[in-house]
Amino acid sequence: MAKQDLVIAIDGSGSIREAGFDILKKFVEKLLGRYQTEYFGDEAVKLAIVLFGNGVIMPDGKSVSPAILSQPLTFDMEAIMDALKDLPFKKGFTNMAQAFSTAEVAFIQGSRRGSQSAVMVITDGKPSYNFMTTEMVEQLDDKAIMRYFLLVNEEDLNSNSNKLMKAWTSQPWETNLVHVPGGLSLLDADTDLWADKALVKFCPMAYSPTDMEWEEANYGYMHVKDGGFCGDKLDENLLTDSAENAEQCAALVSGAGGHSFMLGVTFARGKCYKGTMEVDHNQWAKWQEPEQRKSPECSEKDGWKSSTLFDFYAMEPVSEE
Repeated sequence: MAKQDLVIAIDGSGSIREAGFDILKKFVEKLLGRYQTEYFGDEAVKLAIVLFGNGVIMPDGKSVSPAILSQPLTFDMEAIMDALKDLPFKKGFTNMAQAFSTAEVAFIQGSRRGSQSAVMVITDGKPSYNFMTTEMVEQLDDKAIMRYFLLVNEEDLNSNSNKLMKAWTSQPWETNLVHVPGGLSLLDADTDLWADKALVKFCPMAYSPTDMEWEEANYGYMHVKDGGFCGDKLDENLLTDSAENAEQCAALVSGAGGHSFMLGVTFARGKCYKGTMEVDHNQWAKWQEPEQRKSPECSEKDGWKSSTLFDFYAMEPVSEE
């Protein structure tokens, strides 16, 4: 649920073979099912699909065929899934440099200010034209574009080709590379496991819904919305301008008898306001529904107010005996 612009570059080269390419597509489908394009009522991950491995020498005898931008950056998960489903097996050589170049085009066309730009390369790690690829990696580095690798092969990580993958991964590579040591057969045996590993390693804000529910039950407050608040933000309800986190703000709000609060971010970081909205058991339960996590609804009486400086939280209602 990070604010991340992510290009997933999938290897469709001949070394993968058609059955292996189907395994990679199945893995990516599992992985995409864990990403959220909207959460807490705000934009989250924006996704694009690039297909490479279609490498051939062009008629001029010098240039290499470009990778394919199958789906530009979008929040439309259905469009992403359709693009993934329609990817053809290209069985060319591994034109990874062109994959990076096409990803750069996707960022130019659709990346957002303030979002992390990242490329996730899913490959068996048998590239062509190493010098050209290294140049493209340096170009992405200059633009602060992260590079993640899911490396699917049976080779040792210290083999010559895998050393290249480690060098092309954003450093430190240990943080940004997942190696499936048993190759495609191991990836196919447990795609859920490897999708979880990739998500936890590559996503800046991966989280467990079960852990979130546990925290809400134990800490007594819920994160509802980013970039806005329900009710009013009154000057007299400023409790502190130095709250270190939501937990500290929640403790102050609880002491002040509040039902909700606004916590400052960016230039308002540290500011903690007691909210005017009263949260009852019905509203608390409603905001815990999966769809409400993504796009929460405020009461008609209060209504959402947009603000890039504040996120909105609800206090758990106290049960009456």
